Amino acid sequence: MKHRMMDTAIINWLPVKTALVGIIVFLLVMSYLQRKQYKMPPGPPHLPILGHYFAFRNDGRLYAVFNKLGKSFDDIFTVNLGFGRSLVVLKSAEIVHEALVEKKEIFAGRDDESWKFELLTDGFKDLTFASYGPVWRLQRQMTLRALGSYLASDKLETYTRSAFEEVAALIEKEAEPFELDLYIRLLVFNIVCRMSFGKRCITVEIISYAIDGLEFTWLKNKIGEFNEKVLGGLIPSDVIPVLKHFPIPSSLTAKRLSKELDGFFKVKLEEHKATLNTGDARDIMDQFLLLKEELTPESDDNAKEALSDTRIMLTLLDINFAATVTTSDTLNWMVMYVADNPKVQTKIHKELDDLENNLGDLRHCRTKMTYCEAVLREVMRIRPGAPVALRHKTRCDTKLGGYDIPKDTLVYPNIWAIHHDPKNWESPETFMPERFLDKDGSLKKLDKKTWLPFGRGKRKCVGEALARAEIGMIMALFFRRFSVSFPPDVQPDFEPMMFEIHDTPFPQKIIVQKRE
Repeated sequence: MKHRMMDTAIINWLPVKTALVGIIVFLLVMSYLQRKQYKMPPGPPHLPILGHYFAFRNDGRLYAVFNKLGKSFDDIFTVNLGFGRSLVVLKSAEIVHEALVEKKEIFAGRDDESWKFELLTDGFKDLTFASYGPVWRLQRQMTLRALGSYLASDKLETYTRSAFEEVAALIEKEAEPFELDLYIRLLVFNIVCRMSFGKRCITVEIISYAIDGLEFTWLKNKIGEFNEKVLGGLIPSDVIPVLKHFPIPSSLTAKRLSKELDGFFKVKLEEHKATLNTGDARDIMDQFLLLKEELTPESDDNAKEALSDTRIMLTLLDINFAATVTTSDTLNWMVMYVADNPKVQTKIHKELDDLENNLGDLRHCRTKMTYCEAVLREVMRIRPGAPVALRHKTRCDTKLGGYDIPKDTLVYPNIWAIHHDPKNWESPETFMPERFLDKDGSLKKLDKKTWLPFGRGKRKCVGEALARAEIGMIMALFFRRFSVSFPPDVQPDFEPMMFEIHDTPFPQKIIVQKRE
């Protein structure tokens, strides 16, 4: 009986095994034919079939793997992902400028091969991963308009001040060194929830009481879980897509979290529809719904698709992910570098103290906070929120750096490499805000070829202006009230955690003291 069961299992496995072998052989043949047809960029040696797969398994940080694999190449090289799949990495300011600025239309495509992102975005219908085209352009324009409304009014400052005061009151109760990261993520997420859904979210497991919004704490935690368990590195289903049909733990987790997040945003959308008032946009979701109400049967099909319920929900998901992850990471790095550089902190405090009477209007006094802006620029240089830009895809055959880049090639700009290149920056590993200042203390003009934490070209981050304004306001409010330092005899760890596409510091305890 036991032998019969084993025979049945083997028979059941054979078709699957045959299919997998067939797929692998097909991909290898296609990869070989492509390389014969085109003069592709060179790449480091790799294993047959597996390519550089184990390099990514050993270190989930794409920028770190690219740095190791690209040591022998100046501007551009090819990485073999294994199983017939490859991508091109750009590592110099000049080559990235050529691709994303000079040939921006050609390189404006987006990766549609990552299964986990396809799952999260219902087939790439969000803003971040959607294909370049008329629907995406309308979606981006509407998002820019929605985010811009907060910059053009006092809403962003009002939400930031309100959230900061509540979180600052909690910070002041901490008598011992503690992990500030928990409060920073709470603060940022509270602001983005006010913008997205018109409600505060503050409630957190580390405090003994809740202000309101248990559902938003749930959302914050789910985004954090997706970030940790799914975005922590390549998962098997991304490398061999057929594996998404098998009960692999990483795939099951991705499916569960995507379903839960989708359910949350559907509830929020229906709530907003039921309470929508014409002419009164309470938040970003309302702004999209009011635009949707203006559509008629004769309206352009692209506009109808851009304002579909699915795309509205997924654009809001993008906004919440960006705020929860990259904005919070930048603020955490800022606090760490300031705590490790007392002279920098002294200069920040002096600048804010000199402007104290004007800090009642943060929107307009930010232009006078030149040293604070230099610190922010340096934090974003040395620890960019996205160390590698999200994968671009070529929309037609082209040339780059003297090499052929076929249509549908995946391309990764390595922002970390550019931000740490001695050709672009003096002592790039040293935290030095003064590099962004002239001798008279005024800000230098940014060289956008070498400073690009928000990317470049058509796929440049849509939230750059809002994120920089928000981080600048939080920075001013925080350092006006507090000073930071590491505990005595503690050596801070500035090595980023192993996350695939973003730059997060390890949790570390810090001393935060209220200034006199």
